[in-house]
Amino acid sequence: MDIPQDIDSFCTWYTKTFDLEIRDQKSKIQYKTNIKNAYNSVQEHPFFCQLPHAIQEWSYEYKDSFKSELFMDSGDPTLVTKPYESSIDKLFRVNVLWNKNFPDKPHRNWVNFQNLFVNFNDLIRGTMVCRFIDGPEFVSNKLLELAKEVGLTGRKYTQERDDGYYAYHVYIKFPVSLLDEDWNEKGAQIEVEIQITTQLQEVLRSITHKFYEEKRINPKPEQGNWKWDFKSKKFKVGYLSHTLHLLESIILESRDDVLKNEEQNND
Repeated sequence: MDIPQDIDSFCTWYTKTFDLEIRDQKSKIQYKTNIKNAYNSVQEHPFFCQLPHAIQEWSYEYKDSFKSELFMDSGDPTLVTKPYESSIDKLFRVNVLWNKNFPDKPHRNWVNFQNLFVNFNDLIRGTMVCRFIDGPEFVSNKLLELAKEVGLTGRKYTQERDDGYYAYHVYIKFPVSLLDEDWNEKGAQIEVEIQITTQLQEVLRSITHKFYEEKRINPKPEQGNWKWDFKSKKFKVGYLSHTLHLLESIILESRDDVLKNEEQNND
């Protein structure tokens, strides 16, 4: 079987493989209905109802310890949902581009519009931007503590990609109701993604996001020789991000040195 090379060929493969249409009106309506219902359930959960007050408390605690603001703004991780076409892009990546077993199924199984809500962890997501490089770990721990307090489970991991992306990702499971292919309601647990990053990394990400979107649906795997291609966008973007990460550590060290000197002077 030929490997689909783009979204159009993937859609053809999807229809043949699952005997399901991927861009028909029913699939679109069902996806949009489910994503809206899931979004509302998540927003109305006690976790997000209590989060604004919790963010204030975390900010006070952080400022008391480091004499610095924790967030760039209010800290509110305004949630957004993945558009229908973006979900098709991710189905392409998961089933084909990232699937080392293709044409056999991926390690966990095929993903389609009948099961993507329990297989994708970023259909609903938000971002929190911290001022300093020690903020993301602090906030990720606090988010998991709050999740536990309201009876939810969560997990976190760090992202430190070769291409220069740095962030903490927190995933929290929420109970929601979804409609199946026959429009019957069923309960499910879906993960919501909260990315916690820093101000410098967020500025760079906002500039380069379109570049990464195009790169990740390229069926040709990227080779490491870009690290010597100093005239390429990839080289500049990747190493600029690594440099900013180093700069953030130097800024943090300087902040802590100033704080330490102030404490010594006050003794």
